[in-house]
Amino acid sequence: MSSITFVQKSELFSYSGTNCIRNDYYHNACRLCVDICPQGAFHIVRNKLTLFSNECIECAACIGSCPTEALSIAGFDPNAYTVAFKENKERLLSCKTTTTCLGVFDAHHYIAMGLDSDEMPKCDLSHCGECALNTEQKVEKFIRDEIAKANNFFSFCGVDGAVETLEHRPKEDNSRRALFKAAFTKVKESAQEESTTSLTMTAEYQKDPNTSALPLKFLHLKQALKRNLSKLSHTFHESNFDLFAQKTISFEACTNCGDCIQFCPTQALLPTEDKQGINFNTGNCIACGICDHICKTDAIATLPGIDLVNIAYDRGEELVHYEMVMCVECRCPYPYRGGDPVCDRCASYQEEFSHVFTLARDM
Repeated sequence: MSSITFVQKSELFSYSGTNCIRNDYYHNACRLCVDICPQGAFHIVRNKLTLFSNECIECAACIGSCPTEALSIAGFDPNAYTVAFKENKERLLSCKTTTTCLGVFDAHHYIAMGLDSDEMPKCDLSHCGECALNTEQKVEKFIRDEIAKANNFFSFCGVDGAVETLEHRPKEDNSRRALFKAAFTKVKESAQEESTTSLTMTAEYQKDPNTSALPLKFLHLKQALKRNLSKLSHTFHESNFDLFAQKTISFEACTNCGDCIQFCPTQALLPTEDKQGINFNTGNCIACGICDHICKTDAIATLPGIDLVNIAYDRGEELVHYEMVMCVECRCPYPYRGGDPVCDRCASYQEEFSHVFTLARDM
């Protein structure tokens, strides 16, 4: 983790520009929190994500959408809740009683809770349809999509049970002001509770210089997989569940420039010991797509299928390896693929400008 931090805060809500995947790589187009925010409090300024704290109502509906956990709310940590879920007597996740808006969770949390517990979580969605936060049904759609993603995982892996939803909507005061006031009061009271250690689990993880760059929710999912592989009837799947990615690199196209390694936010791509190749740790890949975009020669691709055992045990592999030789023209090292020891740049130059150096006697 970086020792330099950039954080924007309202009273309870925090946005870490340091952990934001869009800010980490200028050309990344992630705008998940922008799209889901009911108040439009997030803005893209010079292609960077910025929080207008005076517009933020601290509803927490955007937190689960962030792939790198750059968003947080004081008093409720979805990762801490996920870890404690198996010990809880209450299995209902409800914005009215046990949690903030269910937008704080994503499929990683639901899968980890379901694997580690004898009973699946049940989500109270009875208030979502008419909720003042649910402008254009974006928040509800996100919650339902993440639940469906988790249930798809359970179904393909042969896990008994699924995340259930409570759909009945009792009559109540559902005015915009009443909902905002209730949500704000509940979160604020939670933040003032005596025991706050578990509520800052994600923040402490991100501050620890010895931790990896992997989001904590992904780490919890891997650990839950490792503990519960026996619950899975089969572990290899043609689908990536929109959660994982298995990468491959073309030997012919890769130039070993190292850009994919430099910009990988979770260190899923690493150099080999001799710096002449690239290793891939499938257990650290969050399928952000930065490596696909940044590769100038389109050498990187995503393979169909995923092995959950490899993810659980952080099994890596060498994707590409070269013998670096000295170009006879420019005297710079380059990845040798056979033939004359001339790098691609010099070979291209010779082909495009050879006519410039043609002598008159040879014309």
